[in-house]
Amino acid sequence: MKNESSESLLAGGRTATEVVRIGNTVRRSVRPNSEFKHALLKLLEEKGFAHAPRFLGIDEKGREILTFMEGEVHHGEMSWTDDQLVKVVQMLKGFHDATAGSGLAKGKEVVCHNDIAPWNTILENDVPTAFIDFDDIAPGNRADDLAYLLWTFLELGSDVPPGVQAEKIRKLSEVYGFTDKHELIDAILEQQEKILAKREELAKNAPDQEAREFSASRLDIIRSEIEWVKENRSALEAVF
Repeated sequence: MKNESSESLLAGGRTATEVVRIGNTVRRSVRPNSEFKHALLKLLEEKGFAHAPRFLGIDEKGREILTFMEGEVHHGEMSWTDDQLVKVVQMLKGFHDATAGSGLAKGKEVVCHNDIAPWNTILENDVPTAFIDFDDIAPGNRADDLAYLLWTFLELGSDVPPGVQAEKIRKLSEVYGFTDKHELIDAILEQQEKILAKREELAKNAPDQEAREFSASRLDIIRSEIEWVKENRSALEAVF
């Protein structure tokens, strides 16, 4: 059994915030968005959404206390199966539905996670079970999160033929219930451009060298992925 008082550093993810595990809880420093995040996690619990950590309070060091989500996160390359992708999209739909119409959505369609990606998805026995890292949540539109998910999980811009990627996008959009192909492809490009701008900024001004180097290493990759979507837009939309 995990020692209930000892701290162990949790590695991985794409956050600079130190994260530690104590027993069956996770402790993280609070951030400017933490109050909103805690309200969201409470709402998800009230709505019965089981695929996110629970907020348990603040510890004596002023850190937030979250439930530890059992499983593992794949940080390297991974070929996601159709069943895994369907499960991830179903989880996203459930997350969005739980926030739709709430005060936290602030007039937008839903609350967006804004980083639904393999590095923020827990798997148990190769089955996706939860999302983590809700630090970037904000009111937004369903298409934004779905587009980001499709980009990161399908690795749009890779060597996979456009026709194959187009069919996956169509099937996963159907699972979610999203039918506006033009809005979805627009959203993919918008998400890519947003992350490119973020990486350009971090490559210049991130506080530590490792973060600057990582962001710099991503720039040409993201630019090529943007060009791939633009060049293959007709093929991606043709299957809808």
